[in-house]
Amino acid sequence: MWLQKLVQISFCSEAQTDASAAVDWYISEGAIIAAADFTDELDQALVISQFPELGDKGVHNTRSLLLHSFPYSLIYRLQDNLIPIIASAHHSRRLIYWIDRR
Repeated sequence: MWLQKLVQISFCSEAQTDASAAVDWYISEGAIIAAADFTDELDQALVISQFPELGDKGVHNTRSLLLHSFPYSLIYRLQDNLIPIIASAHHSRRLIYWIDRR
C-alpha cells in the first residue's frame, strides 16, 4: 500500500488578505454563490498538502496552482514539512507583486 505524506499548509497574512478581498468583492457584486464557490475551490486546491509538487514551477522557488473556475492561482513555496501559501493571486494583477512575501 502506498501512503502519501501530508504536509502542513500555512497561509501568510497577505495571502489570507488576498483571498478575503476576493470573497468580499464577489459578495459586494451580489454574487453570493460565486463567493461560496470560490471558497470551496480554495479548499479543494489544498490538495497540495498531499501532492506538493502539483503546481507549476515559478520564479524564486515558488509553485503556482491554477484555480479551475476562477482567475486566481495559489502561489506557494515548498519547504520541508510546510507549504507556505504566499499569495492568492488574481491573474489581472501586476505579475509577481507577491515576490517579497515569505
